[in-house]
Amino acid sequence: MKTLLVDDNQLSLDILHEICEASPFAEIVGEFTDPMEALDFVGKNPVDFALLDVEMPKMSGIDLGKKFRALYPKIVLIYVTGHEDAYIDAMRMKADFYVCKPFDREDILEAIDRAQLLSARQFKQTMIRTFGRFDVFVAATLIHFSNAKSKELLALCVDRRGSGVTMEEAIELLWPDTPYDEKAKRRYRKAIMMLHHTLNMHGIPDIFVSKRGQCYIRPEKILCDYYDYLKNPGEQPPEEYMFQYSWAEETLAYLSFSHARWDDLSTE
Repeated sequence: MKTLLVDDNQLSLDILHEICEASPFAEIVGEFTDPMEALDFVGKNPVDFALLDVEMPKMSGIDLGKKFRALYPKIVLIYVTGHEDAYIDAMRMKADFYVCKPFDREDILEAIDRAQLLSARQFKQTMIRTFGRFDVFVAATLIHFSNAKSKELLALCVDRRGSGVTMEEAIELLWPDTPYDEKAKRRYRKAIMMLHHTLNMHGIPDIFVSKRGQCYIRPEKILCDYYDYLKNPGEQPPEEYMFQYSWAEETLAYLSFSHARWDDLSTE
């Protein structure tokens, strides 16, 4: 993580620097005793994580953090404070964590570990909804697919949870009344091309892979309500699963059967 340290006390700043250097996650890109200089730096350089003192002259750490968030909404903010009132203010502005003074080495390393986990989760910005209408969101914004079949192909790959979908299988499901010939293969290749174009345009090209006559999703790159549901199989599945695609009825039937079977086992 690109890490910024801000503390008006040079000795405290030196201690934070020494501890951060011992962490494999923190890459110190700037350290400042003057919050105005820190703000100027962040205005010109990307930062993933800022470790801030709360009480500083010229500008408090709370106000500085707000300005950081205006520039980088995903920045992880962790405060160092010795006053309860300052802690409350930090939580009100949705800081990610705080460290109480006096702190020790392990306190700061724990804070860095927490920041790394938070930062890693934020990179997973693609959310896919399958219960109800299939839709894809990037940073909470709905993606528009100009080619309906490219969207359906992505849905099919999501349904398979990382398993490969062959060209022949995709054609059979997406164009059920079309013979498996060169014309059908051209349709498939166009859907692949348009899907790559859409994902590239929205900055998420790495969630989908196509090669050697098959394609698949990378589940570790996305958040998905279907995948979350499978972690809790005892829950009642929603009534609809990708209702706009007829091939999804098989998965819905499986989910309903699994839930019924779970109920039977739990009452035995």
